[in-house]
Amino acid sequence: MDRRPRLLDQLVDVVEVRFVKITLAVLIIISLLPLPLVHDGLRPLFLFAFGLELLLRVIGLLRRREGARRRRFERLFVLVDVLAFVSFFPLERWLDARWLLGLTMLRLARLLVLVRFARDLAADLYSIMTRREQLQQFGLVTAAVWGLAFVGAVVLEQLGVLHDYDGEGRPSATSFLDRLWWSFRQLESADNLVASLHGHPLLSVVSLCLTIVGVFVVSFIIGIGANIVEQVVRAERRRAVRYVEHSLVIGPVHEAEMLVREFVRLYERNRVLRRLRASEVWQWLFRHGPMPRRHALPRMALLGTADDPPNYLYEASMRWVVYRQGDGWDPESLERVGAAEAKRAIVLSRADAGADADAVTGMALASFRAQNPDAQVFVEVRESDNRAIMTAIGGPHTFALDMPRFLGLFLCQHLVTPGVEELYTDLMTADGSEFYTHIFLDAQEIAAVHSLGEDGYVSFERMARVAYRERGVILAGVFLGERTPRPTRGLVPVDGLVQWLNPLREPPEGSPAKGLGARAGMVPLATLRGLIGVTATYAPLRRYGRDVVMGHGVLPPGGGKAVPAGIAQWAGGMQMARGLLARVLVVGYSEALPSMLRELSRFMPGVDAVLVLGERGDERMPLGERLASLGIGLEGGLLPPGKEGITVPLEHGGKVTVYTHKGPDLASFAVQCAAKGGAVGAAVFLSEPDAVDRDARTAMRLLRFVRALEHGEVPRGERLHLLAEFASVAKGEHVRRLVDAKRCGYGADRLRLSLVSTERIKNYFMVHSAFVPGVTALYDEILAEEGQEIVRLEPPTEMRVEGLRVGFGQILEALEPRQCIALAVETADGRVMLNPARGEAFALGEIRAIYALAESRDLEEEAVRNARERAGAPRRAVGVAGVAG
Repeated sequence: MDRRPRLLDQLVDVVEVRFVKITLAVLIIISLLPLPLVHDGLRPLFLFAFGLELLLRVIGLLRRREGARRRRFERLFVLVDVLAFVSFFPLERWLDARWLLGLTMLRLARLLVLVRFARDLAADLYSIMTRREQLQQFGLVTAAVWGLAFVGAVVLEQLGVLHDYDGEGRPSATSFLDRLWWSFRQLESADNLVASLHGHPLLSVVSLCLTIVGVFVVSFIIGIGANIVEQVVRAERRRAVRYVEHSLVIGPVHEAEMLVREFVRLYERNRVLRRLRASEVWQWLFRHGPMPRRHALPRMALLGTADDPPNYLYEASMRWVVYRQGDGWDPESLERVGAAEAKRAIVLSRADAGADADAVTGMALASFRAQNPDAQVFVEVRESDNRAIMTAIGGPHTFALDMPRFLGLFLCQHLVTPGVEELYTDLMTADGSEFYTHIFLDAQEIAAVHSLGEDGYVSFERMARVAYRERGVILAGVFLGERTPRPTRGLVPVDGLVQWLNPLREPPEGSPAKGLGARAGMVPLATLRGLIGVTATYAPLRRYGRDVVMGHGVLPPGGGKAVPAGIAQWAGGMQMARGLLARVLVVGYSEALPSMLRELSRFMPGVDAVLVLGERGDERMPLGERLASLGIGLEGGLLPPGKEGITVPLEHGGKVTVYTHKGPDLASFAVQCAAKGGAVGAAVFLSEPDAVDRDARTAMRLLRFVRALEHGEVPRGERLHLLAEFASVAKGEHVRRLVDAKRCGYGADRLRLSLVSTERIKNYFMVHSAFVPGVTALYDEILAEEGQEIVRLEPPTEMRVEGLRVGFGQILEALEPRQCIALAVETADGRVMLNPARGEAFALGEIRAIYALAESRDLEEEAVRNARERAGAPRRAVGVAGVAG
């Protein structure tokens, strides 16, 4: 493929860039200033700038691309450009003085160039004002004004009323035209009302009547003008967005404020990447560093069905976000948001589409792919069975985000790992640190990476220590692959790469990482293609990636100090904590329930779940469909279980008992159902989407359950975890102060209340998936049963640690022998600190828990054994009971 034509097309498009147009407009204005310095001193600049622009426009006119739309008056404006360019030559020195008037008119042709810069607006204004209804309104107003002025002039003329009509300071018998013009001026402005009543009475009456009518006429004209302005604004919203390599959001964007806001905040936090750093340019030129790269501004286009844009777009931080009205399946609507030039797209599901939500989303995806076959597309899927279909529709670089499954996994993690909600609040919002990825792209970078080790491998431990010590990055994994990915539209595809989280652990036999040469603690340099790290922004991980390429990203053998024996002993005695989930109560239904129930049975084989559903017709799905969606054998034809309940075995040996209730007070009914069995270890309150106020309903159910706890109506276990799903955590926080552990019969550390905003997590997950290459598969592994996950490690209570202090870097190194990568510290006051600052130290006695990336199966046998010994219970299936947090 010849790249020269495409490069030429890109140069032609430069003249339509807003910055270039503004610069040329400023130069034209400066050139018209009556200053000799401007005419003579800046003439070469004017000739160069406008000559280059004229050349590019002529080339663009001759090289019209196939399918490009011809713009109105394009050839006329090229002629105007020629005249404006000629006017910059010193013609006054070469031509006779009689041509000076012509030269002046030639210079004024430059003003027409300014009109060209606003020709789209001028064309819209012209088309609106020349519509039939607008012409009729203008004609009516004009006829009324001059008609009234004529009537007033005739009356004054016929009655011979004398007055200073011509403004010369004395009454005179002026002409009829003077009286007509005076009458018109009374209509035009109230300031022209006669100054006193000492003149002719009829004159005062005519002036007053004309002035009063004129006020109404002017108000009518203002109304017409406001209507025209509104139509011009609407026409502007239908004009195509001129962004290139921007992000596009399709769907119910008015309800996606959280998503758009998180996207802008992520870009704002990484704003340092918008500029080239002088040090990186120096390293590239003289020290064999990687090529410096500049990242784009947060340009976004939103496509929604409403006429008016969302209110949140009027905030100052949203200045790079534009809105266009249209349907996602409509090709013309997609053209208005620049779909063909977008580098990524997020297709949101429409909640009002009901069972057809995925069908509507699939149609929008197919229409987008018809215009843009290679951008990265992230599609929200409501039904898990449609995930493969969406991927097939979108083709390569399409990521079908199964949101019900993800939310179910997320809620399950909150039950399995005590206290993890604060970690995820930090990890999955733009407030704290997040997972970022860095991919080695250039052949020069790959060659430099290959030369890091003599035997073809590099120690992951030595890489991780440098990453944290020098850049404050928790190195969590690497990408492996046999080929280097090629960026598409400014984005890095990771489709052909293999994610290897926690390289401290041996990859499973037969896994892709194993096939690419991975082994415990050793990273194969021949296939190393990228890094995975936890950091506040992308910049530190990018800088560490540059360190690796330049040869100082790995600690030399024997470098660094050994971990003190006391800290190593403390880390070696840590035990994995699991929730006491022998019996779980679930109240209500949300789209996350089927996945949560399925994953809970996998994480906790033998769990006893009690599910309480309402039979009221205020759900999006009928009760029968909700029961069938659970996938536990309650499909079709069965009567509602009612208060007797139906018990069904789960996949890994556990069971679920389903109850249904017709009344509004589902929480009190759930208390009755829970009382039929043993102690409840956790109670989950799901947010039902079709409630008038879903958060209010969840809060009321939670408070009724808490009241039942206070009255002793619920069998109490040793500990209790209350998990409530909210759309807005801010609403749920009002409930927190009303839950008193002591009144419920628990100590302060025995009752845990977790408030989770699945809406916020869903939106941020979609944004983070689109912003960070490969993060979708990363969270899929962390939240699912297989592979690495985030675990809670608690230090032994019997160990004496007085006086010992530890930095987070030492914690990272102390946990390496256990094949765990520390991520966060939970202190005695309940704070969870993700990726603490490098200079911060903690007293060992104040550390309540460490959150780490690990394989739970490597740790849970010890946790189960300790929990069994403390409880004096017989051995149970692995994972049923554990250490509660």
